[in-house]
Amino acid sequence: MTKTLDTLVEDIYQLFDDSLNHEEGLKIPEEDLDHLVNSIKDTILHWAEPRASKKHTLRMSNVGYPNRKLWFDAQAEDNSDSSLKPSDAMKFLFGHVVEELVLFFARLAGHKVENEQKEVDVDGVLGHMDCTIDGQVVDVKTASPYSFQKFVNGRVAEEDPFGYMAQLAGYEHAMGTEGGGFLVVNKVTGELTLFRPDFSDLPNIQDRIAQLRKELGLKKPPPFCYPPVVQDNGNTKIAKDCLFCKHKVPCYADEGVRVFRYASGDEFLIGEVVKLPRVEEVTHEYHTP
Repeated sequence: MTKTLDTLVEDIYQLFDDSLNHEEGLKIPEEDLDHLVNSIKDTILHWAEPRASKKHTLRMSNVGYPNRKLWFDAQAEDNSDSSLKPSDAMKFLFGHVVEELVLFFARLAGHKVENEQKEVDVDGVLGHMDCTIDGQVVDVKTASPYSFQKFVNGRVAEEDPFGYMAQLAGYEHAMGTEGGGFLVVNKVTGELTLFRPDFSDLPNIQDRIAQLRKELGLKKPPPFCYPPVVQDNGNTKIAKDCLFCKHKVPCYADEGVRVFRYASGDEFLIGEVVKLPRVEEVTHEYHTP
């Protein structure tokens, strides 16, 4: 029987149910196992490659980022992220390996996985899609429990700081398809979900690319990506989604930025500090040499 995306998660879960309850175990085709091993090998080799200085270029993986962030990316001489910790790099590598495992399970469950890492081009913007499954574009993600729930509840269509919807729109446009989505793994619980947004909710990728090319050519940055947050004590801090951006200090330089270290992480205050926090100030650690 031909499989479809409608039963993908259920079919993968069934594999594990079978492995737990059948004395005979699972029969794994040798070619599927070889494909998995080679895919993980390629992932490790890519991780081990030297990291050259990265000049900004529009790609399908970043075309959905906020305009102001991309403007600062375009101004930077080097877009390597020096703020990444070794644990961050390890987390990303684990994520890539888990994504390969999920595609292996999809194959093992009888679904047709094709077009892995196929290069696509939309109006000169290149990207490499994860794959198609049963003829539909599928982007595989690993997510924290909080982010996972955004996919479960469909909120990623409204809360999308990493531009996943535009990325999917680009792949769908290049492939001439609609009806794909995101296969997401909760990296804490191991749960899976498949979120297939309404095609009408995806941005027009050609309009998006044209808009970005216009704004990235401006001399001044576009408006702030997210509104700052005024706290009950009168202090103003940058938005939560700004915390992951390497440009957060230069982005708010005209407002004045002071950084205070709490046990839960650094807090970035802008403008007048009405009530001085009773923790260490570490603003000097964020000064660009």
